[in-house]
Amino acid sequence: MRKKRERLERRERWTVKHAPPAAATHRKGATTEFEEIVNAIRGGSVDAFVTESTKGHQVLILQGAEEAHPYRMLVESVNDGTATLDSAGTVLYASHRLAKILDVPLRKLVGTCLQDHVNSLRDLLDKPIRGDSQIDTVLNSKDGKQRTIRFTFIMVKNSKPPSICVVATELTDLVEAKGALVSNEESLRQLSARLLRVQDEERRHIARDLHDVTGQKLAMQSMALSQVLSKSAGLDQESRRVLSECADLTKQVSEEIRTLSYMLHPPLLDELGLSSGVKWYVEGFERRTGIAVEVNIPRGFRRLPADVELTFFRIVQESLTNVHRYSGSAKAFVRIRSTSKEIRVEVGDFGKGMRTGLLNSLSGVVAPVGVGIQGMKGRMLQLSGKLEITSQPAKGTVVTATLPLSKLPAATATSASGNGERLGHGAANGESESRKRILIADDHETLRRGLRTMLEESPDWDLYEAVDGKDAVHKATEIDPDLVILDINMPVLNGLAAARRILNHRPQTRIVMFTVHDSDHIVKEIEAVGAHAYLSKNKAGQELLRTVKDLLGENKMKSFAAAART
Repeated sequence: MRKKRERLERRERWTVKHAPPAAATHRKGATTEFEEIVNAIRGGSVDAFVTESTKGHQVLILQGAEEAHPYRMLVESVNDGTATLDSAGTVLYASHRLAKILDVPLRKLVGTCLQDHVNSLRDLLDKPIRGDSQIDTVLNSKDGKQRTIRFTFIMVKNSKPPSICVVATELTDLVEAKGALVSNEESLRQLSARLLRVQDEERRHIARDLHDVTGQKLAMQSMALSQVLSKSAGLDQESRRVLSECADLTKQVSEEIRTLSYMLHPPLLDELGLSSGVKWYVEGFERRTGIAVEVNIPRGFRRLPADVELTFFRIVQESLTNVHRYSGSAKAFVRIRSTSKEIRVEVGDFGKGMRTGLLNSLSGVVAPVGVGIQGMKGRMLQLSGKLEITSQPAKGTVVTATLPLSKLPAATATSASGNGERLGHGAANGESESRKRILIADDHETLRRGLRTMLEESPDWDLYEAVDGKDAVHKATEIDPDLVILDINMPVLNGLAAARRILNHRPQTRIVMFTVHDSDHIVKEIEAVGAHAYLSKNKAGQELLRTVKDLLGENKMKSFAAAART
């Protein structure tokens, strides 16, 4: 049978010009089957067929079949590559897009096994596929570029013989975009961490300047005004009134400066740790807002690395600020505890709760979230911890920050107020036992000079100076002072730690803590180290002289509680 219009192609297209007569090539009865095949081809119901020869199986595709059927045109137009396989993985049909994705000529793709072109599919296709499956693989292009391709295999139901549909999706651009996004997120995270560090350092710097410069000068001015007022008998009433108002205004400004300084960066956090810093902040928060806060921190809570303590303190600070602004609750709580696995900080209230949209936003749904919450989440992320917020309408909100102990930096801060080593006994340098030796320890020269001027009124006192806590401990071993006046916030070694060491060496030495701190919590810390009195720099004036005389036995002795209220 000769029909010029019947064209077949096998890999390269070829034309059947001479087909042998049916009688010469088939057994009896085969003519009918051959005619049915030809009629099916003419009718368009057959696109390709497989023949068997000495060279193996060969797939024959009819020329023009691609243009003959609308669905094939649709398949060829999509961006994904498509193919039809038999159960062994042999490609019966493949789109031009698939050939391009695999970087294989179409004519060399059809009739071969797909796993021969994509080795990573061999484990999947060498076994019978029992259901739909999907696999992502990386192909190397001729230009050396790696490309990510997703192959989806779908079993054709009720097909005889069994066949498999394949869809190949190019994911290279998506993977590269995702990689760029991850890189940008990491860069953004690092930038955010740097901004937080810079912000904290700037806060610390401003707070230190306010405390060490402005605050100390105001304290000195307050003491000077107190001295003038104590000797104002020769002034008229109006002058005394003006002086008194100036002294009161100085105290008010000093208190406001101190509060601002501590809000920016509480010195107690650096000196005494998270427990003391949080208790001090809560004490001031209750006084400013009227909200009762229950603080639950185990006694002797461990010191943590400085950045960890600062992060937890900022979370407590921000959370309590939100309680005051939004909750409407008259009560709140702060709980800090350490287990064998993690450190957990909880801040909660019993107010109106948070809007649902805000809570959803914390799990990824876009909603208006304040920078405070995002800042807290960012701080915990820097430490590889997590922040969770739970809330119920009319039942309150709880902010929980957790940090696994395994994520703590190796270097852990040491409690500055811990017990120091016992000191060696120092000589009294031949001083007369009838004279009292007083050591003044403060890192501000102006304040030391002011204190010295006030104390020089007594001719029976020998005065010495130390520039920081370590210097105070060293000089205490040399002069064996009868009384030491210590500032709390000093470099190298803080006043509380210095007091412990001095008392270890000479228990009979009287210790006066002279500082701008005036909270009940700091008074308890002072009493715990064994100090004998506490004086606020803002309220000292002539009280300093009286307290020193009390402690040296020149006046009737006061109890610590009484002296602490001075």
